[in-house]
Amino acid sequence: MPLRHLRGQRSAAYRGTAAALLAAAVLSVAACGSTSSASTVHVGSGPSHGAADMDMGDMSMPTAAPIAEAAPKGTGLAASDNGYIYLPAAASVPAHTPAPFDFHITGPDDHALKRYQPYESELVLFYLVRTDLTGFRQLDPTMRQDGTWTVSLPALQPGSYRTYVTFAAPDSSAGTPLVYTLSAPLTVPGAAANATLPAASSSVVVDGYTLKLSVAPKAGAVVPLTLDVTQKGKPVQYFQRYLDGYAHLTAFRLGDTAFAHLLSTGRAAVAGGNGPLTAEALFPEGGTWRLFVQFETGGTLHQAAFTVNVP
Repeated sequence: MPLRHLRGQRSAAYRGTAAALLAAAVLSVAACGSTSSASTVHVGSGPSHGAADMDMGDMSMPTAAPIAEAAPKGTGLAASDNGYIYLPAAASVPAHTPAPFDFHITGPDDHALKRYQPYESELVLFYLVRTDLTGFRQLDPTMRQDGTWTVSLPALQPGSYRTYVTFAAPDSSAGTPLVYTLSAPLTVPGAAANATLPAASSSVVVDGYTLKLSVAPKAGAVVPLTLDVTQKGKPVQYFQRYLDGYAHLTAFRLGDTAFAHLLSTGRAAVAGGNGPLTAEALFPEGGTWRLFVQFETGGTLHQAAFTVNVP
C-alpha cells in the first residue's frame, strides 16, 4: 500500500471517496492511497495537494455543521475515551529512515472501528509531534478493509515523540457523532539533540509570508483568535481549501504535549478586501504552548509556529 509523509498529492480516487463520504455522513470505507517524499520533522513548507487558488472570502467556516467534542476541555493525552481506544502497532520506529506506522481504533464493542463521521473533510486526522515541540506533522493515513490504518512516517531524528488521532464517531449510547482526540507515545532510539523553543512572539515569517497572531488566551475558556497573513507587506487575499478551512491550527503544551484544537471560523470582512483569518481557541490548561499554523497558497502548503504563553 502506498504511504505518505507531510501532505502529499492526494489521488483522484481519494478525493472522490471523500466527496462521497461528505454526502453520505456515516459509512464504512476501504482505503485509498497517497504518496509523498521523506524528510526530517521540521517546521516548513511542503508540496501541494490542492487545485488553483480560490477566493474563499465568502465561504462560511467550517462548511459542515459542527460536531460536538467528546471532551471539550480534554488534553488528548489518553489513549482511550468513552469506549474508543487508539492502538498503535508499535511503540518505536528506527531513526533516520522513513517507516510505516500501523494503528487501529477500537469502538465500544471491542472491534476495529470502520464507520466514521467525516470531520474537517477527513475520516481520521493524524498528528506527529516531538515532545520538545520542535517538530510537527499532520499526515494522511489510509485504511484497509479490516479497519487497520497505515501512515508513512518521515525519517525522524532520535528522540521522544507522540502520535495523535482525531476522529468523529457515533457515541456508544446515543448514536450522536462526537469528536475524539486520542494519543500514544512514540520513541525513536538514539541520542537526542537538545533543543529550546523560540520565545513567545506575535509575529513569525515563513516562506516569505508574515503571520501576525492576536489572541488573549485564558486557560479553559474559549477566546477569539485572529491571524493576519501578508506577503511583501500586502494582505494575502486568496487561500486554497485546506482541511475544510482557510488554515488549520493545532497547539501542544511544552512539558506533557497536551493537545488543543483551534476551530477556524472564517475571515473578518474589511473595507477594500478580506481581513484576517479568525478562529476560536480553547487551551484546556495553562502553560507554554506551541501553536502550529498550516495554510495553502499557490499550490504549496506552508507551516509556521508560534510560542504562546497561556496564564
